[in-house]
Amino acid sequence: MALSNYGELKTSVATLLNRSDLTTAIPDFIAMLEAQVNRDVRFRNRRQEASASLTFTSGSATLPTDFIEARTVVFQSDPRVRLEYMSPSVFENTHRSNTTGSPVNFTIVGDTLKLGPRPDTTTAASLSYYQRLTSLSADSDTNWLLQYHPDVYLYGAALHSAPYLGEDSRLQTWVGLMDNASLQVAGDDTRARWNGAPVRPQLSVTVV
Repeated sequence: MALSNYGELKTSVATLLNRSDLTTAIPDFIAMLEAQVNRDVRFRNRRQEASASLTFTSGSATLPTDFIEARTVVFQSDPRVRLEYMSPSVFENTHRSNTTGSPVNFTIVGDTLKLGPRPDTTTAASLSYYQRLTSLSADSDTNWLLQYHPDVYLYGAALHSAPYLGEDSRLQTWVGLMDNASLQVAGDDTRARWNGAPVRPQLSVTVV
């Protein structure tokens, strides 16, 4: 069973389901799995990370179209400043003035990232973020998830076939296999980031 690209994946899903009449439905099962991966924090992975340089007008910039969630926002002043996130309501209560200054906070409203205070220069900010999974469409297509975790695609597509197929006694099998695969994705990310590397503790000092 080969799983190196979209065409092979569709064939493998049909083989796993033991059905030859799902040619038009299998792409939908795969698309639903991709939507689930984009929503589910269990699938956040270093291979899903990207960066973008944002330029601001009146303290606001448009987020990348493939944006899911922010990791860090660093204002590229000298020295650079890592900005702290605030919820939109707290942000608006804190930064009520139009007076410009050096940004210390950011918030996200819709597809817009806002800085507070508004920057008084044209300096950009570097956004590190999780990006949406690149969807498969052509038979030769692949992406990081299919390359490194093909079982997520295979069992996830099988899981999403259940409502279409009706009473499928294999549903709990697909659920179990999919849950195990998601744990493996999370474990792969954790090992890559931390395994063997000493972690420096953050010390807090209380002034009395």
